[in-house]
Amino acid sequence: MDIEKIVNKLCDFVSYVDGFYNEKTGIYPIKGLTNKMILDATQKYITSQTESYTWGDGDSLDRERVREIIIKDNNLGWLSETYTHKSDLNKLK
Repeated sequence: MDIEKIVNKLCDFVSYVDGFYNEKTGIYPIKGLTNKMILDATQKYITSQTESYTWGDGDSLDRERVREIIIKDNNLGWLSETYTHKSDLNKLK
């Protein structure tokens, strides 16, 4: 895969994450979320890959794992208290 395709794939993934979690129009808004937080969390996630903890080509599991990194690293929370989730933060150490 060439650099341009990798960059495009990562940009698409950041947009995908933002569409779910951005504070203003996200499906499950996270209060205070920024694109920089998404980029930083994506980088952390990609560089933390192991044999059993792998990049799924930008799928929903990748999005959820990046979300958990964002919440943990930035001490953020959901905009709506009606949405709750189970965190699996042990894998992010």
